[in-house]
Amino acid sequence: MSRLIDKLTDQTWRHDMGRRFEALADEIFQVIRWVLIVGFADYLARAHDAAILTLTYWALSALLFGYIASRFLLRPEIPFLGNPSGRAARLAQSALNFLLCVGVFLLTLYAISDLTGAIAAYRGAL
Repeated sequence: MSRLIDKLTDQTWRHDMGRRFEALADEIFQVIRWVLIVGFADYLARAHDAAILTLTYWALSALLFGYIASRFLLRPEIPFLGNPSGRAARLAQSALNFLLCVGVFLLTLYAISDLTGAIAAYRGAL
């Protein structure tokens, strides 16, 4: 217990924990903001059958994919294969991370579509 109290009173540890929490909160906020923007574009595309709104939705969805890809591919990859040493193993590692990225993106788009469809039906827009 005294070790925990010592950690809580250590200014360096508190500063590091504050930075980590701030980075996590910022990442979560960014994802929520992107989801809301894409969801609103999807709602507008469903409510008003205009090609420019559908194009805007798909352009924002592509940007959302880029954002998700930057989290899974440009940062340290999730080590599915441990520490791959050969070129083929590194390519397989990157391919698995890319598939994870695509899966997360598709699940996100599905959730956005389902949610905006429910909102549009509730508002009588469809």
